[in-house]
Amino acid sequence: MTEDEARASLRAFATVGVEQWLAEQPWEPAPDGGWKMLADLHGWGFRLEPVSGGVHVTMFTGEGELAAWVVPAA
Repeated sequence: MTEDEARASLRAFATVGVEQWLAEQPWEPAPDGGWKMLADLHGWGFRLEPVSGGVHVTMFTGEGELAAWVVPAA
């Protein structure tokens, strides 16, 4: 999955969550694959990784992982 495909999947995900917001933020490649979002949201950071059938999103703070979920591929 390319970055453009990951962003399209996040944009297409019809929820009241943060997925559309994530799609519009700046990302950088993560050293071990996927992407790290450069901006944060109220102190939360996000990591995005391509997985079979979608994008795995991990939300975290300096204290550790808060939540993780998969957004289906568009």
